[in-house]
Amino acid sequence: MKKILTISLIFLCVGQFAFADVPPSKTFNSDGTIQDGDTWYGVSIYDTPPNHTTVNMTGGLIVDNGIAVHNAATFNFSGGSSGWITAYDQSTANIIDGLSTVSVGDNATGNISGNASVAMASVGGSGIFNVYGGTIGSVDGWNSSTVNVYSGTIGGSNQGLGAYDTSVFNLRGGSITYINSSLPATINVFGLGLAKTATGGLYGDGQITGFWQDNSPFTINLSGYNTYSTVNLIPEPATFLLFGVGTFLLRKSKRRILKSE
Repeated sequence: MKKILTISLIFLCVGQFAFADVPPSKTFNSDGTIQDGDTWYGVSIYDTPPNHTTVNMTGGLIVDNGIAVHNAATFNFSGGSSGWITAYDQSTANIIDGLSTVSVGDNATGNISGNASVAMASVGGSGIFNVYGGTIGSVDGWNSSTVNVYSGTIGGSNQGLGAYDTSVFNLRGGSITYINSSLPATINVFGLGLAKTATGGLYGDGQITGFWQDNSPFTINLSGYNTYSTVNLIPEPATFLLFGVGTFLLRKSKRRILKSE
C-alpha cells in the first residue's frame, strides 16, 4: 500500500509540473508584437471592427498550436519560431524571414518574400498565394485557389508544385523543380522562347523550358500523366515589345552608319 501511495504521489507531482510548464495561448484583438522572450502555446489574431488588427512577429516561440489569422487581420512574420501559420477569411499573412509552414484559405492571402524559408504551403478555398522570393519546399493548390510565382526557389528532393481541383498557377519567375497536376487545374507559364515536351525530363513525363521576363533561363520538370495537358505557354507581350523596340533601334542605328559612310 505504501508503494502504491508513493508511486501515485510521484505521478501527481510530475503531472502538475508538466501542466505548469505548458505556456498559455494568446489572443490579439488589436495591434501587437510577438518578440524575443515571448512563448505562447498558440496565437489567434482577430479584428475589432471597424479597426483591422496587425500583429508583427520578430522573435519568440509558438510551442504547439501555431498562429491562426482571422477576419481581415494582417500578420507579419520576420523572426522567431511560429510553427504552422494559417490564414482564414480575408486575412493576410506576410512571411518575410524565418522558418514556417503555411496554410491559406477562405479568400485569404499569403505572401512569401525576402529570406523566408517555408517547409510546406497549402492553398485552398479561393485563397491567393504569392511567391516573391525565399525558399519553399512544396506548394499545393486546391479548390479554386490561385498561386502566383514571381521569384524564389520552390522544390528539392521530391518537392515542387502540386496543382489540383480547380486551382490556377501563374508562373513568371523563380527556380521550380517540378510540377505535378491534374485536370481541371491550370498551369500558366509566362515567358519567352517557351517550349514543352510530353516525354523526357527528370521523371520521364516531360518538361518546360524557356526564359523568364528578365531573360534568365529555366527548366521545369513535369511529373504525372496529366500534367502536360494542364500547362499553357503564354508569351510575355512586354518581353516581345522590348525585343521589338531593341531590334527597331538597332536597324535604325545601322541605317545611320551606312548613310554616314
